[in-house]
Amino acid sequence: MQRVAPGDAAPDSVIRGRLTAELDNPRSPVRRFLDERFTAGLRGAQRLYRESAPAALLVPSEGANPGTVGTAADWLLRFLVSPSPDIHLVARGVAAFARAQFDYSVAVSEIAETLGVVIPSRLADPGSGFEGPTQGNQADPEYLARACWAFALITEAYRAGPKVVGYGGPPLTARWVLSIAPQEALAELARFRRVFETTLIPALASWRGRWELGPTFGGSSLIPADADLIAAGLLLDLKTGRSRPALNIVDALQLIGYTLLDFEDEFAIRAVGIFSARYGYLRTWPLDEYLARLADHPIDLPATRAAFREMLLAAQPHRGSGIARHAGSAADVPLSDAGSRCDPGEETDHREDR
Repeated sequence: MQRVAPGDAAPDSVIRGRLTAELDNPRSPVRRFLDERFTAGLRGAQRLYRESAPAALLVPSEGANPGTVGTAADWLLRFLVSPSPDIHLVARGVAAFARAQFDYSVAVSEIAETLGVVIPSRLADPGSGFEGPTQGNQADPEYLARACWAFALITEAYRAGPKVVGYGGPPLTARWVLSIAPQEALAELARFRRVFETTLIPALASWRGRWELGPTFGGSSLIPADADLIAAGLLLDLKTGRSRPALNIVDALQLIGYTLLDFEDEFAIRAVGIFSARYGYLRTWPLDEYLARLADHPIDLPATRAAFREMLLAAQPHRGSGIARHAGSAADVPLSDAGSRCDPGEETDHREDR
């Protein structure tokens, strides 16, 4: 049994949130499992990562909400690598707003039709695999950016579970929904697009095979987690933070967490990478090398996956308590205001499980 020093908080014994929320908590059983196995070589890996990271900021902040910008950039990348990415998260958000008397269905249907994407009839995750690389969506760049901002707001609302002011009026129009995006956000998304098109997408062109956008894993039923992209065995995490790339412990362990959650090797992950979009910095590693570098010794991946699964099963909440899938509560504000304010000290990650 782990000893607790006087004054220290006792370690948590159950999983209380999403993967990155658990990684942010040093007392979490998930964080402690990974700390014990994958931090002996972390300092050396961080040093090498920082040494090769560029200093030039290609996408400076214009003042738009950083979390919403990140989510919108995630959507933008999906549309740039696939002509018709799955939008089931948006459909879930529309359904959630309908329960709060906000009717986004007409607007989202019109936007989806213009973009040539299909709104799923069922809200369950249908999977988003395709043979890549392939041509991205050909919509007008500004229209696509505005659509991605709207999709980001709807996605964030679904994920965070906000209390939304009841609207109760007629269905909202696509024109109004597309007008929500502030100019500051559109400017940042235009720069992100240039970085994606000139740096990331060309680098991914050699990864031919099955691509997955927003994949969930076999272990996601035990702890909510979805990655950004798997391109023919390359697990890629998109970062949109303003700080210079440094491979902090949460980012480093996040890649390992996703890999271990692929219990049956469904995605055949053979390499991992991080793309720091504001700096145009892509760093990839062969999976075996990455695991061995952080652990400071070779890793038996099947055995570690089995141990991770056993830990997750033992750390499940009691029946009936569940893991909050909509943790947190936003203020009672209309959607049009939700992404327009930016706390200067805020640097939130943008994905469902971060």
